[in-house]
Amino acid sequence: MSARIWHIGRDFQARVKGFFENPPGPDAAPLELLQATLDELERKVQPAGRGRRIFPYDRIVVRIAQAGADPTAIDAIFRQLEGRLRDRLGELQCEAPESIRASVTLVDGPWEEPQPLLTVECFSEPVERPEPAAAGQYPLLRVTVIKGQCGEPEYAFEEPVIAIGRTPEPTDAFGQVRFNHVAFLEVRDGVNETVGRAHARLQFDPASRQYHLFNEGSSNPTSIVRGGRTIRVAPRDPRGVRVQSGDQVQLGRAVLRLTIG
Repeated sequence: MSARIWHIGRDFQARVKGFFENPPGPDAAPLELLQATLDELERKVQPAGRGRRIFPYDRIVVRIAQAGADPTAIDAIFRQLEGRLRDRLGELQCEAPESIRASVTLVDGPWEEPQPLLTVECFSEPVERPEPAAAGQYPLLRVTVIKGQCGEPEYAFEEPVIAIGRTPEPTDAFGQVRFNHVAFLEVRDGVNETVGRAHARLQFDPASRQYHLFNEGSSNPTSIVRGGRTIRVAPRDPRGVRVQSGDQVQLGRAVLRLTIG
């Protein structure tokens, strides 16, 4: 009995493995095409040394040559592509780009061999490296308070470092005073209380002419919301996270909006 169960289990695993490894047929459902796309993208993961893995592409183009394909169904299923890809890369403990853009195109005409039913192409868009900023010159950065109470509803800065926290001049355990450019008021409203006294800072990188957000180690999380996606800013990460105009910054339950330039 045990040998028979072992054979049944082995056969089942072989069928499952074959289902996912074999290319989809001309009548494949949209979900099968999505699964095949994820399998192909997984094969593009690269080793980066010391046990690290990376997915080095930030642009994905999927082409489907399927006769009678339903564009509405394809579009609905492939909207999951970025989220499903990030989930799979996370399972592989693989580093992913901060932003991934994917597009899906249906190829006109009937499918015929040897034309591939599914084509997945990956690219890395070049990063523009503008000239370093001259000393004392920084882009205008506007900080608008969306949720929480500050001394001002909006701030404007042209400075290399903008400190954010609760109260204008908090004192740390060693008696050192910090000046917060964006200072949340010391009120008990359930929102301001979630902002640390030295919660975060925005710092300008003159080489890339970009601002980065740093989490100073507050007990409450620091995140960026961009295009409906939340990007967590790890505490005391020396790299920080690059911010863009239109980003919302969450500090505990408080929210700021950034406008650059």
